[in-house]
Amino acid sequence: MHTLHGIGCSEGFSEGSVLVKRSIRPEQLERPAKTAEEELQRLEDSRRALDERLEALYDKTLSESGEEAAELIESYQMIAMDQPLFDRIRAKIRDGLSAPAAVRQMLEQEKSVFDAMEDVYLRERYADIEAVAHELIALCCGVSGALSGVELRGPTIVVADALTPVDTVNLDKKFLRGFVTEAGGTTSHAVILARTLGIPAVVGVQDITGIAKTGETICINGGDGTVLLSPGEREKAAFDLAAAEYRRGKERYEKEAPGPAFTKDGTRILLAVNSGDSDTADALSPAVCDGVGLFRTEFIYMKEEDYPDEETLFNAYRAAVVRMAGKPFIFRTLDIGGDKALGYMQLPREENPFLGYRAVRICLDRPALFRTQLRALLRASAYGAVQIMFPMITCLEELLRCRAALDEARSQLDAEGAPYRKDIPVGIMVETPAAVLVLDQLAPHVEFFSVGTNDLVQYLMAADRGNPQVQGLYDSFQISVLRALRHIGTVARQHGVALGVCGETASSTAMVPFLVGCGVEELSVAASALPRLRYLVRRLNRQDCEEAARTAVNLPSAKQAKEFLCRFAQHSMEEAE
Repeated sequence: MHTLHGIGCSEGFSEGSVLVKRSIRPEQLERPAKTAEEELQRLEDSRRALDERLEALYDKTLSESGEEAAELIESYQMIAMDQPLFDRIRAKIRDGLSAPAAVRQMLEQEKSVFDAMEDVYLRERYADIEAVAHELIALCCGVSGALSGVELRGPTIVVADALTPVDTVNLDKKFLRGFVTEAGGTTSHAVILARTLGIPAVVGVQDITGIAKTGETICINGGDGTVLLSPGEREKAAFDLAAAEYRRGKERYEKEAPGPAFTKDGTRILLAVNSGDSDTADALSPAVCDGVGLFRTEFIYMKEEDYPDEETLFNAYRAAVVRMAGKPFIFRTLDIGGDKALGYMQLPREENPFLGYRAVRICLDRPALFRTQLRALLRASAYGAVQIMFPMITCLEELLRCRAALDEARSQLDAEGAPYRKDIPVGIMVETPAAVLVLDQLAPHVEFFSVGTNDLVQYLMAADRGNPQVQGLYDSFQISVLRALRHIGTVARQHGVALGVCGETASSTAMVPFLVGCGVEELSVAASALPRLRYLVRRLNRQDCEEAARTAVNLPSAKQAKEFLCRFAQHSMEEAE
């Protein structure tokens, strides 16, 4: 019996038999180099074979798992077609390396670039390049890679050092019950795919491939990250009880009537969605939410090979706005920086990208870039309820310069006679400790605040949200974080500024009553979380939530605060039944 803990990243309870899967390290597959011509031919033959396998896998995934899962395989195909990447590999072969060694050296260079990235989502895209490179090395060496798949013979939970989307989609969905990995993050493609398929997943479980044995019984909780290996009767009974409660709760949430969410004492809480990537943008629907609380405009830039022009941006923004049929739509202006792999921006490499050249710092430094985006956003406002939000604000001067740039874009459109909404609400992301401390200075110049808890927790606790070594500190229940959130709510009320939360904290069942008690009026989350939040909000009393918030900020530890707020949320739901 072993009880292990990792990071829960795809909710649900599951049990099955262990299948241990260890990745083949590329250095294990090296072969002596032949002539440059022979190595180049070996590379091209392997690349062609990779293309064929990926095409077949795309068709298989599309038919078995749907379009969203198939798009993840499509990202592999894009890497396999990256000519500059392969030109660099060919150059290394001409310098005397074997094909496998050239691919491996390219991979090492890419890793140094991606490791420097602050954005967790972008940093974890290295895993996709790594997976393609490993498959290519295996093909060069004539051995089976991930594309060959693994046969499952019964209900199975895969335990691996790392898993790629290819690994995951190749597994038989009839028997796959979940996975546990040593590596990976909560935004990796494999995790995204697990959520799409409704499979529980836990990442960051140290040395589990050395502890678990193929064939033994395993139980996982994809919510809190608990993993049980060969559980005893008492542990298994407790697990089954928690799993049954989870299933009953999910059934209740899904039966909840759609429509606006009001607390029992009549406070309206808007339930919005986060979007920006093509998958979520294409799925936007006004029928299931109260609007879009965060649209990440940088995803459009990430798809381009050069700066998108105003028409490209305008068409993308307009299409998204039209889908929401007049419901509020908050666009965050470009949040990208020197830590992110956009070669055409020619941004400097930085020693500490967490504190570097990003977001409004770039936009204010490059007025033409900023102006193009602001003009496109203003023009899109003629088609819906657009709101504009500036990220990474740290002082009043930055906010005033952003507003001046917006006014300049307005003046240009006025001179051209271009239509746009004249009263567009303007807000800021509250995600830096500096902004929290000068919020009273910022409030008179905005209509809304939106708390970006992912970065705010990271900066307040000085804990990298992507580093498993400090996961205990990266916790929204830390008392300093709770006090910061309550302070933000107080300032927002004093100045009549609307307040929303668009980070992961907004989807936490235990945190929602606290946020409501702090005066939060909008929760912006992944669409899958909406039924649960609607169910919960309708069973809360705002005055009770305010009292709970006052209590929580005075508790001595994050653990006690979390336990208290979990009990409060649970009691609120049980009392309403």
